[in-house]
Amino acid sequence: MEITAKNPIMLLEAYIKNLSDKGKTGPSSKQGPDEILSEDKVVLSPKAREIQEAKKLLNSLPDIREEKVAHLKKQIENGTYQIKGEKIAVKMLKESLNIEY
Repeated sequence: MEITAKNPIMLLEAYIKNLSDKGKTGPSSKQGPDEILSEDKVVLSPKAREIQEAKKLLNSLPDIREEKVAHLKKQIENGTYQIKGEKIAVKMLKESLNIEY
């Protein structure tokens, strides 16, 4: 079975949530010794594997760029940090108008 959608990340997250929900509930009834349980099998497409790997890489990146923070702190302490008002104003306008360039 192949699943296609416009946003494969949403599908991947839904699949992961479904797996975790199944693990929490456990089997609903006891199986007899002669009964054979069938297993679900999921085969991810190469694109889905690529997305999964990209998501892992993104999650491994730090939220704070320590080198940049240290550099800016040093500039502020030395009094050499220059505020560019025009650049800030342009970014504020873009964000408020939701414009992408």
